[in-house]
Amino acid sequence: MPYCKYCGKQITEGESCGCSASKAAEEAKEAAATVEKEVNNVQNTVENTAEKAADNVQSTIENAAEKTADKAKDTAAELKEKAGDVADKVGDSLKQGATKVDNLAGEISEKLPGGLKNNKGAAYAALGVILILIICLLCLIFGGGVKSTVKKYVNSASDKKGGKTFYSLSYPDTVIDALKDDDKYDDMVEAFNEAVEDRLDDMEDEETAPKFEKIIRQKKLSKSELEDCQEYFEDMCDRYDADDDITVSKGYEVKVRVKYRDEDGKKRHETEKICVVKLKGDGWKIIPNSIDYIG
Repeated sequence: MPYCKYCGKQITEGESCGCSASKAAEEAKEAAATVEKEVNNVQNTVENTAEKAADNVQSTIENAAEKTADKAKDTAAELKEKAGDVADKVGDSLKQGATKVDNLAGEISEKLPGGLKNNKGAAYAALGVILILIICLLCLIFGGGVKSTVKKYVNSASDKKGGKTFYSLSYPDTVIDALKDDDKYDDMVEAFNEAVEDRLDDMEDEETAPKFEKIIRQKKLSKSELEDCQEYFEDMCDRYDADDDITVSKGYEVKVRVKYRDEDGKKRHETEKICVVKLKGDGWKIIPNSIDYIG
């Protein structure tokens, strides 16, 4: 017959021991499974998560710690999307490390001073803060991802100072360099900004420019579709006599929902499909069309 690996008690095959150590291990396992499920399903950005945490913050250490942990998990999910292959590995490491959180909290709580000693809530709070700092640092290192790229692109199209952002997300870096060499880039940006400003000036009092709201569907592009996207950027490079050594490593077709008020002051939503692809060395770029119109 088997023996409990924690207390050494003999137990029946297939059953678990009732000792406190065995129960703690089971609880840690269940908690880790819950953490992994939540990390994989979360969709909100770090900003939305922070707002939600601020609105629902509680006075006790335990509730504050729980919300800090939620924030860390949401940030990890956003990081996984934003940082590409490297972030995928980071996210996997965070999920694997979740199985050790309960034990770590126990060890930390034993070392806390004074009245905080053996307070797991305080330990979880400390772990949560550490996780957030690490994840935020990684976000800064690896930059934006699909969602942040789409949001910047959509909003820049209605920003009277958004020309540089719009072109930086629409054109390969080699094309922008070629335009700068020909002294055309600044004129293009200025013309874009002026056109947006004129359009905004012509709006009715109750009307607003469209703003990014959310991505409501995201489809991974196939190998042949990525090749079409690569050809799209190579053709653009040829038009501007720029280096066309372009490599598209991954991409998605996304359906974006934008919000605005019409001239009657009524809120409205519209959707559009665009492609977001990653160019080697350049990062994420936008193709302002559905994949059906590319190639």
